[in-house]
Amino acid sequence: MKATRWISRAILYFGFAGTGLGMSLPGSVLPALLQRWSLQDNQAGFFFFMGWMGTSLGALLLLRSRARSLVLGNFLVAAGALGMAFGSRMSCFLFMAVYGVGLGMAMTSVSLLQFGRNPSHRGLELNRLNLIWALGACVGPSLAAHSLRVASVRALFCAVSIFFVLFCLWAVVAERDPVPTLVSPRAPQHKWAVAAWPLFMLIVIFLPTGIEASMGAWIAAYVQRTHEMISTTVTAGSCFWIGLMLSRTLSSFLLVMRRLERFVLVQSLATVVIGTLLLISTTASLGILPGVFMVGFGLGPVYPLILARALQYSEGTVIFFIAGLGSAFLPWLTGIVSTTTSSLRLGLLVPVFASTLMLGLGLRVVAGSRDTNIRTPDTE
Repeated sequence: MKATRWISRAILYFGFAGTGLGMSLPGSVLPALLQRWSLQDNQAGFFFFMGWMGTSLGALLLLRSRARSLVLGNFLVAAGALGMAFGSRMSCFLFMAVYGVGLGMAMTSVSLLQFGRNPSHRGLELNRLNLIWALGACVGPSLAAHSLRVASVRALFCAVSIFFVLFCLWAVVAERDPVPTLVSPRAPQHKWAVAAWPLFMLIVIFLPTGIEASMGAWIAAYVQRTHEMISTTVTAGSCFWIGLMLSRTLSSFLLVMRRLERFVLVQSLATVVIGTLLLISTTASLGILPGVFMVGFGLGPVYPLILARALQYSEGTVIFFIAGLGSAFLPWLTGIVSTTTSSLRLGLLVPVFASTLMLGLGLRVVAGSRDTNIRTPDTE
């Protein structure tokens, strides 16, 4: 029984890493997609909007059974990837939406399955899942670059589809919901009580995923246009995701000491602002690569820390939905600004402004958390 549980955990982690790869892949191959479908930047922004809005909706569309939600989510990812492999310029938006809904359902299902199986270590499990997700995302740029040298975008999306079909089959055969129920008895009462949330919390939970999605979506195209070297383009994408992974690894050790949470959050927010400013201020590799790395490194612990704060207001999937809205809107807005101004660099001012706002609101979260930490004992 214990061996089966360990196998299940390992495969869920492997599949969760696959969702990270699935999220980073469209941005990693964006230059090829722009050429294949003859998309302008605002259209590419809408392409990402459809996908990552689908991701947000996927978090809300879970079935009562998390295991069945995992099956459906993996099936939708596979179907969406296959559709993009053979789809046209018009159908790509629909298939990207299906792909996104599937990713949202799969990611949320794995998270809730693991929370239900480890109720006394939810914080540790959240950090572990975010680290595994980042590890999968790190593979995206290198996999895209190597695959496109020997195959096509179509073959790459077909391979993604096969991966999620296999994950779906495993979920059908082996995954079952934990017993007792995954959700605490009070959760339904607060699931949609968004009006009770502080306004700054509603906004700040929206921003880190939006900045992450904007950078993940547009960095490859930006570097290709400013530097025109494939090696720099691949390295820049890898720098972002590696920075994200390293910071989550480091923070997993630092955050064992609860008193360091505020320090880690403030330093991370400031690092994101500095990195975004450095990124758009130069076209040289010596400026772009450190800037991209700093943005990823700064973003790493921000979402898990802010999500942990938000869980005190609601334990329902609406948190994942609100967080996902940022990942849908900010890449789209970046593309709109880029097309309007005929400059992707100006488009990237969107995540620059968002990171500055996130710093200000993050300081408000830190200030508001001091009394909470005093009143609320650590139950993790």
